[in-house]
Amino acid sequence: MGFFTPFEMPTGAAIPARQVSVADFGAVPGGQVNNTRAFAAAIDHLAALGGGRVEIPGGKWLTGPIHLKSGIELHTQPDTEVLFSTERADYLPPVPTLFEGVRCYTYSAQLYAYQCHDIAVTGQGTFNGQGFVWWYLALNRAGVEALYQAGEEQTPLKDRVYADDELLLRPGLLHFVDCENVTIDGPTFTMSPFWTVHPTWCRNIIVRDIKVKNPWDHAPNTDACNLEGCRRGLVDGVFADTGDDAVCLKSGRNRDGREAARPCENIVVRHITADRCHGGITIGSETSGGIRNILVEDCEFRNSLIGIWIKTSHERGNVIENIEYHRVRIKNVRDYAVCVTMGYYVDGNQAGPQPNMPKIRRVLVDGLSCEHAGTAIQIDGVEGYPISDVCLKHITCRSGHNADIRAVENLSMEALSFPT
Repeated sequence: MGFFTPFEMPTGAAIPARQVSVADFGAVPGGQVNNTRAFAAAIDHLAALGGGRVEIPGGKWLTGPIHLKSGIELHTQPDTEVLFSTERADYLPPVPTLFEGVRCYTYSAQLYAYQCHDIAVTGQGTFNGQGFVWWYLALNRAGVEALYQAGEEQTPLKDRVYADDELLLRPGLLHFVDCENVTIDGPTFTMSPFWTVHPTWCRNIIVRDIKVKNPWDHAPNTDACNLEGCRRGLVDGVFADTGDDAVCLKSGRNRDGREAARPCENIVVRHITADRCHGGITIGSETSGGIRNILVEDCEFRNSLIGIWIKTSHERGNVIENIEYHRVRIKNVRDYAVCVTMGYYVDGNQAGPQPNMPKIRRVLVDGLSCEHAGTAIQIDGVEGYPISDVCLKHITCRSGHNADIRAVENLSMEALSFPT
């Protein structure tokens, strides 16, 4: 039994063979001089010629947000460290973005692109978001709650602006919105203010061999790699030690996500190592555009909360379907080795049937070993709205509790072992 359908694998960005250095445009290393204008000048120069590689040499380079343009590759050396400004004003004016699955205008991400094609961030350097100046804002939920309400009421997008002291939202480290032919290959991302690597509504995208290191105990909501509403994607090689999920697939929140109608589909995720994360491989909880045809294989999780995690809530609507997991190794997770739930009750999500109940169907887990979990398997549907067509095969898990299953139709289990 299989649910995933192979597709033409992504090819990523095609970048013209020309190159400049930011130093050629007046950038000064050392981490003390703000080089925003020099970085922009280098990008503008190559963009006017049709694109090329912008080289950031070794050393420390301070800058505000870097806005990529079509045809641009941003390339670093192994000893390059890009330090992003800690001045909030540097991230204005507000730009079009999504925050937790809802469209809005807010502070620019530190690496940002909007409606571009053929863009890339490559090399072995480090992008340091210096997010400690933003993390405390997680306690201020006024802007988030106002945005949620605007999404439900379908407030005109031009009026959804959240970038003042009262109503504000944290920027991400890398956020590419509505772009095509994208490559992110090689860098380390650290100290992100919010979600770290966040391609949204992108087509033909490759994320390969990146490292994400955010303080897991005090860098809130710093998911390592979130693909939101993306089509035809490959995530191949992520090491994540961070303050939330390692790799997460999303597609919009509630009414705004359903209105935007941007599914996350045809994605392969493999060779993920998660250490001290919330979820190893997570789908959701923003799933309102639909998520389908996903293949996950050859991953390892340790010291995390949950290994395989599919989560949605009763207001999300749409369908999560045709999901496969193969060869997943788990050292230890606090809660669940496998969790598939429609009852993710956070951020005001309501229990009980709602007008837009989601569906979860056709999920295969084949080949999972877990040294320890609180509970091996949770599959949590809703009476009258069951999760359907779930196949669990070749699973070995030592746990305090074997299984917690309710409201499931067509559940198949083969070669499951729960050693004591």
